[in-house]
Amino acid sequence: MGKLYNEEKVLYFANEEKGLHVSIREENDTDLSGIVRSLLTRKYIERVAADDSGLYYKTTSAGEARLLNLQIQWRERYGKPVTKHKARLKELQSH
Repeated sequence: MGKLYNEEKVLYFANEEKGLHVSIREENDTDLSGIVRSLLTRKYIERVAADDSGLYYKTTSAGEARLLNLQIQWRERYGKPVTKHKARLKELQSH
């Protein structure tokens, strides 16, 4: 079976209002757990909450910028507009 997650997808979910939820049942050797560990190490996401079902993560400013860069690359490759993405990235970088 192929990978279910990649860095862009994990950052996308972590950037949503509710954040990324990782179940307490998530194994340590899955693509999701590995990507989460990597993003935490690089300070692209941070743990913001926990409950009896799992942990919740949100993007940091650096993580949102990384997400925007990945989205811009993908969108440019497929001829999609990037104006809004570049404007948000510029806004983040000006702070």
